[in-house]
Amino acid sequence: MDNTGYLPIAAAQPWSFRPPSPPHVYIPPPTLDKNGNPDIQLKVKSDHDFDASGFSNNDFLNTVSLGDYQAGSGIFEWKYEARRKAQRILPFLYLGPLTAARDSNFLQSNGITLLVAIRDVKTAVARVLGSKAAQELGIPYAAVDTSGNQELIAAFPHGIEIINAHLSAMNQHNNGPSTARKVLVFCESGNERSAAMVVAYLMAMYSMGVIKAIQFVQAQRFAVAFDDPMKVLLETYASILRAKRDVLEHDRELHAQITRATTAGFPPLQASSGNSWNPKKRSLGKDDDDGMDVDGDWSMADGGTIEKREGFAPFFDTAGR
Repeated sequence: MDNTGYLPIAAAQPWSFRPPSPPHVYIPPPTLDKNGNPDIQLKVKSDHDFDASGFSNNDFLNTVSLGDYQAGSGIFEWKYEARRKAQRILPFLYLGPLTAARDSNFLQSNGITLLVAIRDVKTAVARVLGSKAAQELGIPYAAVDTSGNQELIAAFPHGIEIINAHLSAMNQHNNGPSTARKVLVFCESGNERSAAMVVAYLMAMYSMGVIKAIQFVQAQRFAVAFDDPMKVLLETYASILRAKRDVLEHDRELHAQITRATTAGFPPLQASSGNSWNPKKRSLGKDDDDGMDVDGDWSMADGGTIEKREGFAPFFDTAGR
């Protein structure tokens, strides 16, 4: 038997000859209430920190966000033709395709006061997502332009600011009911970029998680479609929001501690004073205290746990099998 070129090894795991992809993010179907409708309720939290959303008019946003909302039963009432129309996600926020933005009857009958287009840069240059109907009706038009879905995470705060600034301006000039202030967020299909913007709005303004926000939007507009990269992007944005809220909470607690100390007669803490903890940078001579050798011996780092970690062998020996 000729063993020329034969190596007695084999792969430990199946190989995949494709670019790496993000892990699958599973969005489970929502639970149902006793009437068979999606049991998804958007609750306004009394301790919600609107500053973390990037919009400072907290008093106004509390009035806009006043009350809890129950997701509709669009999942079971959905018809294929509904994808060409816009659906109400919140009393003041609609989501839909370009056809809805160009429908004069829809804009008038639903009292839309602002159109927000989530566009690709190439589409913006070609002016494809314009709305002659909005111009004829005198409805303001705004756009959030990105060169790809990955840029959406940086565009979310801008889109949220556009929506809230419009609602705030309307509130200052109109003392009527909140139903007079309505925004339509749209893209070509109404199922991808614009849907992601609405999900991001729910996460920022109502402290909703990614899964719950997607379920809430899908309960109204069943046609929305999020691939795994988009879900990962939304989860990343959720992490950013959590970090901003944690920082704000820490800063406020620190401010409260300083205020209490000052009231009690203690001098306020200062970064340059000896009262604050300001550790010096670790010198090379101190590295031995952390269990590391400067020359690169990390065997004792992390309490010696690295030595105990089991490695993963990509191949195994098949000789003798």
